[in-house]
Order: sequence, then structure tokens, then C-alpha cells
Amino acid sequence: MESLIQILTDWGYAGLFLSALLAGSIVPFSSELVMAALVAMGLKPWLCVLSASLGNTLGGLTCYWLGRLGRTDWIEKYLGVKPEKVEKMQRFLQGRGALMAFFTFLPFVGEAIAVALGFMRSNLALTSLSMFAGKLARYVVMLLALMGVLSSCTPPKAATDKPVVTVSIEPVRYLVEAVAGDRFQVSCLVPKGASPETYDPTPRQLTELSGSRAWLRTGHLGFERAWAERLEANAPDLQAVDLSEGLELIRDTLAAGHGHHHVDGVEPHVWCSARNARQMALHIAHALTRLDKAGEALYRQRCDSLCRVIDRTDSLCRALLARPGADRAFMIYHPALSYFARDYGLRQIPVEAGGKEPSPSWLKELVDTCRKERVRVIFVQPEFDRRHAELIALQTGARVVNINPLAYDWPEEMLRVARELAYSALHTQ
Repeated sequence: MESLIQILTDWGYAGLFLSALLAGSIVPFSSELVMAALVAMGLKPWLCVLSASLGNTLGGLTCYWLGRLGRTDWIEKYLGVKPEKVEKMQRFLQGRGALMAFFTFLPFVGEAIAVALGFMRSNLALTSLSMFAGKLARYVVMLLALMGVLSSCTPPKAATDKPVVTVSIEPVRYLVEAVAGDRFQVSCLVPKGASPETYDPTPRQLTELSGSRAWLRTGHLGFERAWAERLEANAPDLQAVDLSEGLELIRDTLAAGHGHHHVDGVEPHVWCSARNARQMALHIAHALTRLDKAGEALYRQRCDSLCRVIDRTDSLCRALLARPGADRAFMIYHPALSYFARDYGLRQIPVEAGGKEPSPSWLKELVDTCRKERVRVIFVQPEFDRRHAELIALQTGARVVNINPLAYDWPEEMLRVARELAYSALHTQ
């Protein structure tokens, strides 16, 4: 039941309509939970009420039509309403007619009223309108109660609370916090251990996003593309900033031999490059200045400091990779280091094939490639399985090394990759 409610919640207004239809028909279901989640997520309350009322009315009319068919066996089997109760309700409704459909929203007796009106073949149009009016009144009262609960549960915002900006991944949070200082609170959508290419934001995150001043998008991550319209529709006042604008992007990665293809044909791991990170820092400073003109001087100063950190990281990586004996090719389960490889003239060989686990024939080819290219290190990210990498390493003598391109500490992670590639050079001197 919880998973169904989650699915219907993800569908927004359409999901609420369907849940209310189920609740009003012969299927036991609670549309209240879906409506509460959607209102809490920031969807328009009046559209929620309208969607629920229409769906519940249509569901209630299924009970009406069961009565109109006169199948008492179906009514007792599917609705749990005994014939005696229907007869008693018919006697009660005599002389009152279709207007009594208004009360079909009532628990315990609502279904019996709808069925009895069907038996009586009450006017369909008047029955439908009366039923809709009753359902509408019910959901309006429910909405008012819900909004009262939500307002009482929401603590008053302190005057010292900082404005919020949202990012998609942790390394971008590092860059934004380095520029923003203490003038903004930075919220991150993708939690540790989750893949940004397939992640689905939670209802709570959607709610929190509506209170954010801006969403600093990485640019081409899978979930950003899939959720962009919905996230921005949920928070229409949110400023969306694409941090990949102006970057020299790697396109058509499958054709380039990286073995992985993305929906829009752009390699999305743009932050795994000092050159890109520097440009992203400038974008961040510009975006924060637009949001907070008073902090312009601070953002410029902190951006300059961050750029020096990025330049120093770049210089250290180049020095490590320039050592005699440093690896010029590496294997990696998921090809997240395409920009890193481009910047430093390296060859990246992905283990996964087209985003899928390697087949036995592909594994054999990888082993041959590993030997031919003299690959000595196989990188594996924490969100992926190590088994295939270990199998290749067992046959080639390569080292399996854990890395995390999604780690918060961007400089340290870039240096870690460079140190691992220079491992042999560093340990033979």
C-alpha cells in the first residue's frame, strides 16, 4: 500500500485523481494520504481539491451504476452492502431524490446511498452534480484542516535563518559553499551512495526546494534532465542556473569509445575537471551575486580564493601524472573521469558496457585490453559492485581502488585519483 501511495504521489494531480477514484469505488483506498503529501510538497491546493473531488465523484458513480444494474450479489460481494441495508436506504430516500447524493461522502452510509439511488434510477445528471458538491465540500474541509495542521507543525522562521540555495551533488556543494561562505545555506539533493543519473528526489526534498532561492544545476545529470520541468513547476519562483554553460563538453561518449551513452549525448561528470571546476566557480559567484547584490565583493574574493585552490590542485595533479612511470591508461567501472582523462591526456576504459553490467565476452575483451594497455589500476565507485573489477584484476594483476567522484572534498578526490595513477612512479623511487 505504501509503495502504491508513493507512486500515486509521484504522479501529482493525476495520481491524486486516480487515488480518489479508487477510494470512491469498490477498492478500499485512502486518497487523504496522497492529498496530504501533495499539499505538503507545495502543489496548488485548489487543484488538489478539484482533482480529488472529480476522481472521488467518478468512483462514487461506480457504486451508483452497480445499483442501477440491480445486481445485489455484486453489491454484497464487492461493496459489502447487504440487500437489507439497500432496501432500508431506498425507503429513507423516497421523496428526497437525487439531491441526497450530496451525502455520499459520508463514511459507512455513503456507498449505500449511491447504490440505493442507482436502484431508484435517480436522475443521473442531478445525482452526479449533487455527489460532486458533497465530495467537493468534504475535500475543502479536509484541506482546511490539513493546512491548519501543517501551519501549526511548521516552526516560525527565525530572523537569523540564512537563505537557501540547492545543488544536485556533494562536490558542487563544496564549490558553492566555498564561494558563498556563511551568507547562504547550501542544500544537496542526491544523498551519499545514490547515483545522480537515476536518483528520484523525495517528496520532502520537493517541498524544501520550493523554499530555495536557486537551484544550481550541474547541467547534464540524468535525474536533473528527468526532473527539471517537474522541479521547476513545483517551485515556479525558483531560479535555475546551469553550471555547465560555456564549458567545453564531451559529446557522444559512446562513439568516442567510452562505452557509455547519455540521453542528451553529453558526458555529465563535468566537475571532474579542474578546468571545468574553475569555470563553474565563476558561474556560482555570478549566480550568488544576482541573488544577493550586497555580498558581491565577498563572493568575488572567495571565488578568487577557490580558483587558487583549483589551480593548485590542477598543478599537483599534472606534476604527479608527469612523473616517469605514471599510468597513462586506467580502467573504471562507471566512466566518470572522462573530463579528468581529457585534461591530462589519459585513456579511460569503462568496465560497464552501455550502462549495463559487462557480459562474459565483454569481460574477456576487457582483460585483453587491460594487458595490451598495461592498465595497473581499476577504479570503482561506492555505488557500484566490485565483483567484475576484482575478476579482471585477478587475471591481470591490476589493483582495484575505491574512488568517489561524488565526494564533498573535491580537491582531495582529484588528487587521490592522480596519486593512484602515479602509484608505481611514487613507489619505485
